[in-house]
Amino acid sequence: MAAQDYGDEEPTLPPLDPRAGAVCPRCHGRPTGGSARCPRHDMAYVDAREIVESGGDTLLGANIAGRFTILSRLGAGSMGAVYRAHQDAVGRDVAIKIVRAERAYDSETKARFEREARATSALVSPHTVTVFDFGEAADGSWFLAMELLEGETLGERLRRVRRFSVPDAVRIARQAAVSLGEAHGKGIIHRDLKPDNLFLTRVPVKSGEPEEIVKVLDFGIAKLVRGDDQHVDQLETQAGTVFGTPRYMSPEQAQGAPLDARTDVYSLGVILYQMLVGRPPFVDDDAVVVMASHIKEDPPWFGLVAPEARIHPEVEAVVRRALSKEPERRQQSADQLVAELDAALAQTVGGTGLHATSWVGPPAGRRTGSRAAVAVGGALALLVIAAGAFVLVRRTAAEPTLEAAASAPATVTPSALVAPPAASAPSPASEAAPSASADAGAAPRATRKPPRRVYGANPELPAPKTDGYGKFD
Repeated sequence: MAAQDYGDEEPTLPPLDPRAGAVCPRCHGRPTGGSARCPRHDMAYVDAREIVESGGDTLLGANIAGRFTILSRLGAGSMGAVYRAHQDAVGRDVAIKIVRAERAYDSETKARFEREARATSALVSPHTVTVFDFGEAADGSWFLAMELLEGETLGERLRRVRRFSVPDAVRIARQAAVSLGEAHGKGIIHRDLKPDNLFLTRVPVKSGEPEEIVKVLDFGIAKLVRGDDQHVDQLETQAGTVFGTPRYMSPEQAQGAPLDARTDVYSLGVILYQMLVGRPPFVDDDAVVVMASHIKEDPPWFGLVAPEARIHPEVEAVVRRALSKEPERRQQSADQLVAELDAALAQTVGGTGLHATSWVGPPAGRRTGSRAAVAVGGALALLVIAAGAFVLVRRTAAEPTLEAAASAPATVTPSALVAPPAASAPSPASEAAPSASADAGAAPRATRKPPRRVYGANPELPAPKTDGYGKFD
């Protein structure tokens, strides 16, 4: 770390050793007499490694609004940063988002910050990040104190595993929809749902191992509306202005049209699509092209994008409905999406009969039979073929002529009306054993796969450290 200049008091400081332990961020002095704060600068002692990694962030060790002591930086953006802080009055660690003083005076930034604080403070769902406090610091900065979450964002998880099993993908989407259902009921539309705004954290339960749950984050561009769709915010964004992330944006949002709760249903459908097949429906690197695709193009069928995933048609039908171009054709609420996901999942893993079980591949590593069984099966197959050839010869004389066949009325089966434009599913005999790196819960990959596009020649950069509390950029 470069030497810092602190004016008359500390003209220069030598580079700080990250192994030095707790020191004063201002003078690098060590604790004496068991004191928790530097007596010279009234700064809390902070681990030297945090000071080095942050590049000497001047907020480390500072006290915000007389209530929060800054301990480390979790992430930073162009307008501020997210820190780990200690809430002195109650003795707990929190995540605190701070908008720099020089940016807090901008009316648009201030309106966005206040909107996030008011929106999130009104929500109590266990699947929404909890806000403890917000306000203005002595130097004019704005702060928002939230529960500190340990874990990773869905975006980070997807970059590691690429695809989820159907039950896990539905579970994550369902919990996010529960959070949105409460928000929509209180007139709050998120407008920026994406994997990096869904946080996967573990919470204790009464018995057994901690359970992983989803927390919806970053209501920074949330829209507050009344029942008559009149804006609550006096400093709301202008009509026609597009905010959000293009890859997860609804068609009406891409066009700058008026929005309601169904725009969040669409965005959550895009996220669910990605969790199931390993990529969003539209993956061009050009944001304008992606937005145009959301407006005009139907999402590719699962069978074309990831035939090896073998997603149950009931699940795909729910996702495709959520991705309808016209809002009136989607699920009309997050609660309705939850109900349809529950019903589809029951068909996938809890149904009976051939239709319910034909989409489940054999367990990984399990052999389908011995060599003797294979030999017997081959002999039986030859007998069936021979019998079929005999029957074909006997029926040749009874076949109608080409002219008669042409005059017969044509029939269309119901499956021909709904079948996706994908190659037929591979037979069990053509399936190869799944590799050791296959996604957990995913069906074995087929040995013959149609060509598919590679997701993202320029993938999104990972979020810094554990900053799951929203970006300022």
